[in-house]
Amino acid sequence: MAPRAGPAPLVSILVPVYNEARTLPRVLKTLAALKLRKEILVIDDGSTDASSSILHRLAKPGIRVLRHARNRGKGAAIRTGLAAARGHFTLIQDADLETNPRDIPKLLRVLARRPGVAVFGTRFQAQRTKTPLPWLPKLSNRLLTGTTNLLFGSALTDMACAYKAASTRLLRSLRLQSKRFEVEAEITARLLKAHVPILEVPVRYSPRTYREGKKIHALDGLRILFTLVKLKLER
Repeated sequence: MAPRAGPAPLVSILVPVYNEARTLPRVLKTLAALKLRKEILVIDDGSTDASSSILHRLAKPGIRVLRHARNRGKGAAIRTGLAAARGHFTLIQDADLETNPRDIPKLLRVLARRPGVAVFGTRFQAQRTKTPLPWLPKLSNRLLTGTTNLLFGSALTDMACAYKAASTRLLRSLRLQSKRFEVEAEITARLLKAHVPILEVPVRYSPRTYREGKKIHALDGLRILFTLVKLKLER
């Protein structure tokens, strides 16, 4: 008789939140419905809208809420969540629903087969995803991803995609320092400098407008570029 397989590894899903009352109930409902052995860590990054009250109302076993007294940025929220994660693997899910939580099992299947790698989502393999790509995010991403590939010798298509997954131990070993959106660049650059393979999985993408709550701005793009160059030069 073949030995019984053990339980699936626990996955920590980090959900940084800042003023996402419009989408937060849906993202939590969708995450909770995923057939995974998981914990959901929601990091309320000093929200001033109804996000905090929504989290209080929706709190239940399997969802842990961590709070920042003031807004500190996405990178700071990810670092708080990563420090508290109990899972063997950790994955980041933005609360804005630009990416679809139902794509998470695809990323985790790759990670289960190759636990020593990092797995990123990619929104920019449009032939497979049929994704509508607004020209400005597409141009910005090509610049940032192209710079990443040039500096670190990689062949990524979407460095800035929010979906990033790896073993929790590996992510903690990166000793992240970023406070804002430049955390995407820091995770990527530190993985590449450590010679960790990064595999990409096509994911769906539903972009939102600034009127709908989009938060990343041109200055964040400059911070990301600066972070890439700084980490390339870092000894």
